[in-house]
Amino acid sequence: MPETDRSDPRAPGDRRMYLYFDYSASGALRWYVKVSRKGRRIGISGDYGTAGFDAAYEAAVAALGGVMRKRRVEPDPLQQPERRYVGADRSQRGQTRYYVQLRNGLPKIRIRAEFGSEEFDKECDVAIVSQIALYGDTTDHVNAQKQRNEPRARLPSTPPQPHTLRWYWTLYKQSDHWLGDLSVGLDGLSDTTRLQRTGLIESLLYENGEKPFAVMTRKAIKEEMKARTPSQAGNLLSALRGMIRWMIDERYLDEDDDPTIGLRSGKAKASRESGGFLPWTEDDMALYRAKWPVGTEARLMFDILHYTFLRLGDAYRFGPPHLRQIVRKMAVQIATEKSKGNTTVTVPVHPEFAESLRAARAAGIIGADVFTGKTTKGRVLPMNKKAWAMKFKKYAVLAGINERKKSCHGVRKARAEVAAYAECTESQMMAMFGWTDPKMPAHYIAKANREKLGIRGMDKIVAFDQSQSLDDFLQAPEKNAAGTPAENKVVTFRSNFGKKA
Repeated sequence: MPETDRSDPRAPGDRRMYLYFDYSASGALRWYVKVSRKGRRIGISGDYGTAGFDAAYEAAVAALGGVMRKRRVEPDPLQQPERRYVGADRSQRGQTRYYVQLRNGLPKIRIRAEFGSEEFDKECDVAIVSQIALYGDTTDHVNAQKQRNEPRARLPSTPPQPHTLRWYWTLYKQSDHWLGDLSVGLDGLSDTTRLQRTGLIESLLYENGEKPFAVMTRKAIKEEMKARTPSQAGNLLSALRGMIRWMIDERYLDEDDDPTIGLRSGKAKASRESGGFLPWTEDDMALYRAKWPVGTEARLMFDILHYTFLRLGDAYRFGPPHLRQIVRKMAVQIATEKSKGNTTVTVPVHPEFAESLRAARAAGIIGADVFTGKTTKGRVLPMNKKAWAMKFKKYAVLAGINERKKSCHGVRKARAEVAAYAECTESQMMAMFGWTDPKMPAHYIAKANREKLGIRGMDKIVAFDQSQSLDDFLQAPEKNAAGTPAENKVVTFRSNFGKKA
């Protein structure tokens, strides 16, 4: 049988969508119409290029619910709306699609109306209102506009001049203080800290990077701190002090010339006033459990946080290798990320956590190396902690826990409060939560003791008030056998007797 020519049989100018072709086993060319990837298809029996073929194509598209379109030679222009919550992306075929999404991880609502039309705005209004009703908080507004920052100029790619601020910054990032070297007793900085400090220091380099380090006077640093929030100012001060410590060690700067001496930020006070991450309440936990039953990935993520008390940096990598038998009891044992493996947390497996693990294993959602992560081709693979936190936050929002400061760490804080109320000692809490500073458990224990003392004090006041009821003083006087009032038992001064009215 002669070989069939398998080149594209379409005419050069034919850009009709939904029109496909293939070849039969005998090599015959077959045309068909298909609107969706998984939908059914309708064959066209007429000859290509005839009026009958064109009519059959249009009838098939209509029967499958498609809209007559042509293939795009170039993708549609992608214009991002200025309205908050409204976004745009591009399909594989180059079609621009508009949608409403309150926040990352939440459902998207497709907007079908033409962009820029009155119908488009009305459809967006309805979608945004419905999203705010389900997942919104006090910061969400229907007519909010996007806040866009002015694009910053890039830092120079040329080598920095010696003794400029950018020169010191470049050398600092190559030093043992930054990268770490245990042979000289330096641990280095974690990836998260490096990323944070890079953003903080580079924000100073756009205007001052090519100037001598001497421009970073105490007054200049103080002005930079004033332009930031208390938390950001504290982080900037820490980042600068880290670089300056390296400069002093390398003898680029005299210790007495440190421009950060005497500077303080309001980060600690602001953190105390705001309380940091909000602990989850019992109502929050009940909402989450009601939405995500045992045997789901969302519930397993919550139970890991709730019953192991782990930080995010340990929870995202927690898996079967961290379950060990200790003194004939199954326990969670993991070297904490925050201590760079120097502190090990050991917590016996809670009976309810054991049930959750059995249900998850029966559902086939547990991985071999990690309990929870990214599912790829039926395997549960590790994911980075930021993605893990965002995934858990999405599950929490869908369950109705949508406050901005309620995240993974809020579950840990709630369990620390429970441990304090359960009268765990400081040493016990340090062992369970992986703390190395006794100030942390002391904070929770002092708070719990204060509240318990207040409750017990009120119980005493209530008991005292009930024992001294006014009804005892307002009762009618007792009568004797003759029916006359009994002698008055009220005690008075002797000098009052004999006085005339």
